[in-house]
Amino acid sequence: MTTDTQERVSRILKRNHFQAEDILYLTHEGQRTVFHLQDSREIPTPVPLKTVVSCFAASDFWNIQKGIVVARRYVISIEGKGLYTMTDGTQFQGRGRNPAEHKRRAEQLGILPVGQPGSDRLPHDLLDRCKLMDRSQIAFCVIELVFAQDGRGIDFIFRYCNPAMESVRGRPIHEMLNRSFYEVYPDEDRTLIVTYADVAMNGTNRVVTDYSPEARKHLRISCFQPEPGYCACLFAAAD
Repeated sequence: MTTDTQERVSRILKRNHFQAEDILYLTHEGQRTVFHLQDSREIPTPVPLKTVVSCFAASDFWNIQKGIVVARRYVISIEGKGLYTMTDGTQFQGRGRNPAEHKRRAEQLGILPVGQPGSDRLPHDLLDRCKLMDRSQIAFCVIELVFAQDGRGIDFIFRYCNPAMESVRGRPIHEMLNRSFYEVYPDEDRTLIVTYADVAMNGTNRVVTDYSPEARKHLRISCFQPEPGYCACLFAAAD
């Protein structure tokens, strides 16, 4: 990589007010490289994709297919023979000739499979912090990001629920704890999993609105990351 190349890419970032950490993925489209950013912007440039990627740390970006480079930090799952899901819900099929590469990358994400020893409880210090919510009238839960038990896609496991969760979700706590989110609620909106995964993996703070048929009202769900791999949710009635 030459100094001129580095400066050229740096100018693109500066002119459009973003950094490498803001890039979800890059694609080659026509004669252009397109930066796809966290804020939903798409920034095209005539600089070749290979040249652009050479300006960033190799460990931060994965070339998964011809014309497709993804930011490792924004990959939320790698399924089967290399189906990559990003935090914005976009999916890319990786190269089929080297499935071991996709498996190795999935392991690098550090997401525990359902049923793996040690994944059936919260870290002790996190559990102590959650106990502060035991008597709260505000519904609160902590869910853990995991790979689905059948190996297809991602899922969440309830690791803590305070008593107020029962009125919001219409089930006793013991029917939720240490069970799959979509096993307990098979009809739940699956687009929410992208939000929960982004929070659990990247430490972002997100607020979403969802309708609870059990509570018969729309809920405002405030999400934050209490520990890497976990998403904590506070539920309140939406305005």
